[in-house]
Amino acid sequence: MSVVLATSIGLILLVILIDLILWGAWKPKGQQTAELSGDLPFVSILLAVRNEVHNVSQTLESLEELDYPVDKFEVLMGDDQSSDGSTEILKRWSEENPHFQYVVIKEGEGEMTAKANVLAQLEKYANGEYLLFTDADISVPKSWVKKHLACLKDDMGIQSGFTIIQPTGFFSSMQMIDWSLALGMVKIVSGWKIPVTGVGNNMIVSRKAYDAVGGYSTLPFSATEDFALFDAITKKGYGFQQLANRESLAKSKAENSFGELLLQRKRWMKGAMQLPFFMITLLVLQALYYPAIIFLLVAHPLIGIPLFGLKTTLQSLFINKIHERLGEYMPLGHLFIFELYSAVLSIVLCFYYLLPLPLSWKGRKI
Repeated sequence: MSVVLATSIGLILLVILIDLILWGAWKPKGQQTAELSGDLPFVSILLAVRNEVHNVSQTLESLEELDYPVDKFEVLMGDDQSSDGSTEILKRWSEENPHFQYVVIKEGEGEMTAKANVLAQLEKYANGEYLLFTDADISVPKSWVKKHLACLKDDMGIQSGFTIIQPTGFFSSMQMIDWSLALGMVKIVSGWKIPVTGVGNNMIVSRKAYDAVGGYSTLPFSATEDFALFDAITKKGYGFQQLANRESLAKSKAENSFGELLLQRKRWMKGAMQLPFFMITLLVLQALYYPAIIFLLVAHPLIGIPLFGLKTTLQSLFINKIHERLGEYMPLGHLFIFELYSAVLSIVLCFYYLLPLPLSWKGRKI
C-alpha cells in the first residue's frame, strides 16, 4: 500500500471517527428546560444596522413581539450610515415605540471598525443588567429573552443561542445545513467545557462580565468581534454556554450569492485562526478530508465509495438529530447533497482565502 493511499485512508477514518463521536454525544430533545422565575431584570438589546432595508423591519417586528414586559427591555438600533432607506425605518420605529432608541453611529477611532464600532457605541446608551446581541437580518422567537435568562447560570458571563438559516431554496438550504453542522460541533465541544466562540447574532452577556473586560471599545482588533468578546470574557474566568433549543432559536437570512458567501466565509476563516487549537485541528481535518476522499474515489473507488457513504451517513444522522431538537425539517436528500456542496465550497475557499482581497462587513472594510 502506497504512502499516499495509507495516509488518505487514515485521515478519512479519523474524520469518520469524529463524526461518530459527535453523533453519539448529541443529547436528545429535552435539555435546557429551565424556566425563568423571580424578578425580571432590565435588559438591553443591541442591534447593528447598515443597509438592511429589506430585512430590518422583520427583525424589529420580532423584537416588538417579545414575551417580555416592555418596561423591562430596550432596543438600541445603531445606524452605521445606511444609504438604502434603513435610516427612515429605524427613525420611524424609534418615534412609534418608546423602548426602541435610534442611535447615529460615528466613524470609529483607532482599531474600532465595522460592526464592533457600532456595538461599542451602542453599549454606552445601554441601561440593562444584561446585553443581548442580534443582527438586522435575524428573527427571534417571542420567548428569546426569557429563555436566555432562564438558562443562564450564576457563574456565566456569556451565552449563545442556536442560529439557523431560513431555507427558501436549494442554496439557502445548503447554508442552513452548514450552520447547523458548525454550531452543532460548537455545542458539543462547549459541553465538554472547551471554550470555542460566541454567536454574535444570538448572544447574551452579563453587564458585569462586559465591563470586566472593557467591552468592544478596548478589545484588540478581530475580524470576528463576537469571538473577541467571548475570548476575553472566558479568559477572565466567567462561565459560558451554547444553547440548542427552539425557544432561543434565531433565524437568519441566507447570503444571496456565492460571491457574498465567499466574503462572509473569508472573514470567518480569518477569525477562526484565533480559535483554540482543538477546534483548529478539527477544521483542518475536515478541510483535508475532501482532497483525500476525491483521491480515493478516483484512484481506488472500491475503497473510496464505502468510506464516502459511511462519512456522509454519519454526518447526515448528526445534522438530523440537531434539526429534530430544534423542530426544523430538512429533506433527507438535501443532507446527502450537502456533502458535494461542502466539498466544492471548501476547495474554492482555500484558493479564495489566499487572494489579497480586503475583509468587509456590509461594505465596511475591516
